[in-house]
Amino acid sequence: MRYGTIVGAGSMIALLMAATGTQGQVPSQMPGGMSLPTGGLSKDSLLQQAKSLVGDLTNMKGSGKLAPDQTRQVDDLLPKAQSLTDELEKPKVEPTRLPQLAGNLNDLQKQVGVLKGFMK
Repeated sequence: MRYGTIVGAGSMIALLMAATGTQGQVPSQMPGGMSLPTGGLSKDSLLQQAKSLVGDLTNMKGSGKLAPDQTRQVDDLLPKAQSLTDELEKPKVEPTRLPQLAGNLNDLQKQVGVLKGFMK
């Protein structure tokens, strides 16, 4: 997925929230087929998914089942996933940041999904 698409989707989510006046749930399927992480934009749900992603990446790194190039990709993704987790673990996260964090999480999940495919 291209970065511009992710930024555009995040903007679309923010506009949708502004137009409807909602700060909670947003449809989990956006136009164009982009799915938000399961659970909408709940901080707790995003945090749980981010922690799971860090665990997946850590397990992948230590599995020995990836080629060197894929291991480097895991090494690049792990700090991004940890940074996202750290952001979501903060006591206060601005509700306006949740769509961007959800988009970042969704992007990371897709990249990890591709890497998982190489482990089979």
